[in-house]
Amino acid sequence: MSTSSLPYFSVIIAGAGPTGLAMGNLLGMFGIDAIILEQNAGLSDRPKAIAMDDEGLRVCQAMGLHHSVIEHLLYDIDAHYISGKYYLARVAPTSKRNGFSLISTFHQPTLETIFCNGLQRFPGVALQFQHTVETFEQTGDSVIVTVRAPGNVVKRIECAYLLACDGGKSGIRRALNIPMLGSTYAQKWLVIDTLDDRDPSPIAKFFCNPSRPAVTVPAPDSARRWEFMLLPGEQESDMLEQERIHSLIRQVGGPSNPHIARSAIYTFHASLAAHFSQGRVFLLGDAAHMLPPFGGQGLNCGLRDAHNLSWKLRLVLQGLAAPALLSTYSIERSAHTTQMIQLSTFLGNIVMSTSKPLAFLRDSIFRAINLVPAIRNHLTEAGIKPQPRYKKGLMLFDNTRESKAMTGTMLPQPEISTTEGNKTLLDNALGPGFALLCLHDDPQRAFASLKADIWRRLDVRFVAISCRDTIHRVHDFPLKQQKLFVLVRPDRYILGVFQEHQAEIFAARLQNYLAAFPRSAFSHNANHYHTNPDDAEK
Repeated sequence: MSTSSLPYFSVIIAGAGPTGLAMGNLLGMFGIDAIILEQNAGLSDRPKAIAMDDEGLRVCQAMGLHHSVIEHLLYDIDAHYISGKYYLARVAPTSKRNGFSLISTFHQPTLETIFCNGLQRFPGVALQFQHTVETFEQTGDSVIVTVRAPGNVVKRIECAYLLACDGGKSGIRRALNIPMLGSTYAQKWLVIDTLDDRDPSPIAKFFCNPSRPAVTVPAPDSARRWEFMLLPGEQESDMLEQERIHSLIRQVGGPSNPHIARSAIYTFHASLAAHFSQGRVFLLGDAAHMLPPFGGQGLNCGLRDAHNLSWKLRLVLQGLAAPALLSTYSIERSAHTTQMIQLSTFLGNIVMSTSKPLAFLRDSIFRAINLVPAIRNHLTEAGIKPQPRYKKGLMLFDNTRESKAMTGTMLPQPEISTTEGNKTLLDNALGPGFALLCLHDDPQRAFASLKADIWRRLDVRFVAISCRDTIHRVHDFPLKQQKLFVLVRPDRYILGVFQEHQAEIFAARLQNYLAAFPRSAFSHNANHYHTNPDDAEK
């Protein structure tokens, strides 16, 4: 038990970017107290990330903010890969496996404002601007964080866990001596954001031109992003000249006199932290990984990080699982993020080739495979993006056919009908925590045989899906037979499946897994309440 007189928060989040703000909202949903410390005077006004996928929107749904987010998106766009007069691929997904369209774009300052406003729902979550994490010290059961506040005031705050959401140049990651593994692209890119764009087509275009690769992406409110590769010998200062920018935009079919809101030169990275945690400190978002933009996965990976870690922190902080369970965060997220880096790098290689022979070979291959309807449809539906699946981590695998097919996969989210006859997305019925699903017409009888205390302790929501409901006929939805139970984690991954006669064995396995490691003394967290950070030791 902590005997410190320092102000205490269960969680300190360093950085109020999208990942840090998302984590604050998710912890608030679970009733965990936290403080977000941001070194700047306010939220960023720079529209850096631009793409939101269906999984990212599902995390926004978990925060209870998806309606507000979608209201400000350019929702459901296509992506065309173009080489000269030919289309290498027309990506126009029709599937809404996760309940949302696969590709949308957003304005990052607007998104951050929505996330920030969402924090107002939670009295236990505080946000402090102009507070910079300078140093931290890990003790046996806490982290002591030294913070520099306005007026050059130095404060000390104690927490159980410190979350580094402080960006690609993370000072916390450097203090932990955790290296970034990967590469930096040799080519720099000119990135331009324009306003009052008159092109109404909701299509991102990738110009796979070896003379100068380029990208244009539509954004909400008639905005548009343009990206152009710098060629050898070109000077950054020259490329940022207004006339040069106008000329480049015209060359790819853009307006002759675009309204430029911002222009900058970027270097893209494809790198991953060697590990995502050390002791009581965890890396999330760009502090843990940096992705090239071609797959639109940078921000989405950060949202997945927050969703994955938030509910695990809740289990540990509320005494429902051993602290060592948090090691599964790095195991799960590192493997999945590696897949997203590989996807983004692959797409970048398609777009960025400046070798005319290689571009000719690429074009020839794509023309050939587009003649095969199945492959063409695979490209149209963005089938090259790996479906989310964890092969190691917090799952209960077994040798049954059902477990091999389902455990570790993300549960699809179709639209369902409630008992009142209302239409809603599945996650709204599952609630924010664990959910146990089965196929049964009588909700009272469906779970009558489940007597283990673990269901009550984890506050598992029992959800019976009627045999008459068409949901179980949705492609790859896991419930195809009665007396099969599917345990879904708060981040919507399937933790495990079992038959009715295996219920007691599965419950015992789950209980043993959560308590598999010696517990540290974390029960004191339940007796701590967040304090005003202005009262921190000075």
